[in-house]
Amino acid sequence: MNDRHIRLLSTAGILSAAIFLLTAFVRIPIPAGYLNLGDAGVFLVAMLLPAGYAALCAGVGSMLADLIGFPLYAPVTLIVKGLTALAFALMWRKLPGKLRYLAFLAVLIVPLGYFLFELVVFKNYAWADLPLNLLQAAVGAGLAWALDRATKSRFCI
Repeated sequence: MNDRHIRLLSTAGILSAAIFLLTAFVRIPIPAGYLNLGDAGVFLVAMLLPAGYAALCAGVGSMLADLIGFPLYAPVTLIVKGLTALAFALMWRKLPGKLRYLAFLAVLIVPLGYFLFELVVFKNYAWADLPLNLLQAAVGAGLAWALDRATKSRFCI
């Protein structure tokens, strides 16, 4: 292993822990339940880390939070949040200028992934949860975007 790989793995581990904490313990009450800030972490790691590391980091951190609260969702969370970070990271780096904001279409992976899972497992309940999942992902993406704009730079590790 070279130094860069070790540094990336270490950073991904720390950021996975941060996503876990943001998901499991930072809750914003809303009439339909609550939102957490974990998706903001998912989008931030996609801005900071190479795509593969971001996917692993986002998937694992989010999945660990589900293991302590909603274990049935843990496997799907690993996949959905990992794919979200992967898609966002790839688009964020490849799209030039203002087109880069098309990367936020990755927000749609979250509600779609959970909708498909819930459609199979819970049938009609999937429709009830769809708006909250979309809101959760959109708020996370918005917070990540605001933080990125506030720093006025693109940090890539």
